Amino acid sequence: MLAVGMIKGETGVHSFELPVPEIRQPDEVLIRIKEVGLDGTDFNIVRYGLEDIAEDRNEIVLGHEGVGVVEAVGSAVKSVAPGDIVAMTVRRGCGKCQPCLHNQSDMCMTGLFTERGIHKVDGLLTEFVVDQEQYIVKVPPELKRLAVLLEPLSIVEKGVEQIRIIQSRLPWFCAHPNHGWLSEQWGGCKVALVVGAGALGLLAVALLRLAKVYTYVADIVSEDHIKVHLVKDMGALYIDARTKTSEEIVEFCCTPTGELNMIFEASGAADTAIRLIPFMSRSSIYAMTGIPRGDLTIELEAAELVRRIVRYNQVIVGSVNSNRRHFEMALGHIGKINERFHSMINEIITRRLPLRDYQRAFTPGEPQHIKTVIEVEPWS
Repeated sequence: MLAVGMIKGETGVHSFELPVPEIRQPDEVLIRIKEVGLDGTDFNIVRYGLEDIAEDRNEIVLGHEGVGVVEAVGSAVKSVAPGDIVAMTVRRGCGKCQPCLHNQSDMCMTGLFTERGIHKVDGLLTEFVVDQEQYIVKVPPELKRLAVLLEPLSIVEKGVEQIRIIQSRLPWFCAHPNHGWLSEQWGGCKVALVVGAGALGLLAVALLRLAKVYTYVADIVSEDHIKVHLVKDMGALYIDARTKTSEEIVEFCCTPTGELNMIFEASGAADTAIRLIPFMSRSSIYAMTGIPRGDLTIELEAAELVRRIVRYNQVIVGSVNSNRRHFEMALGHIGKINERFHSMINEIITRRLPLRDYQRAFTPGEPQHIKTVIEVEPWS
């Protein structure tokens, strides 16, 4: 079968042939891949030559955002059957630490995990994969055309969950009883800034706006960009970060209530991410999900920075990957997001290409581009 990824000792992305995988264990599932989304991780692996290939292999298949159809199941599999539509989680636990033993490999304590298409294990840019049942999430048929974005939405779900759990230390924040951080209507009385309006940032905006959070978005594109159209269509406000300092951005976001309660970083831009920290509001939280590449040196007044974080009860938290529960949370929201915000999930996908056109898929898109999806086998 055709596969796309990287080859040891060679630059760029390549195609190669692999044998069709077979079920060998009772808990395994054979899946026919339908669609795979590409994100910054995929592009950076190729651009910076970051392939992480298993020692006994010469290649690795890329791609970790995918949806497919079950072809066959092992004798012990109970949750899915042939014909079911499924998505797959990314990280595989170390099998040693407590988080991994409790199927929360996103919190692995040893660092001995593996990740599909990223770290030691083949990804999804191929025709068939075999995976264990515990890493497979069943998708309702009516969501099949949205499911390729479940993985990035699961990342947002985890990041927002971290914000809500940590900020529940402020139960008195809003006088309205339904606006507590852990209630269903938690977004009322709260203001957020999302840094970055790529696919991940837009999904973060969607989840926040679904909860009625007053949301600002900062990016470096002009007002006529499709990203800004989507931001405004969700009822959020756009800030062109090219025209404002970090202090001005935070001051602008504080306009409704006098405070900026949360910042969700989804850009991977280290300079912007770090420069916002000195201007955080009191008792606010900053969740970072982007992973910058390259080196960057920034001068900050360290003593003043630490004084502010301590005196103002501020929190800075990193959030990486997600687990099965976050995929299930994403399943509960993705249809609502698409319905509430006029099919915005579909609009995020600005380029669809067949698997054999992989070279074009890994080249930069046009200026209005947001998200590339590779159709391994288009939906009928």
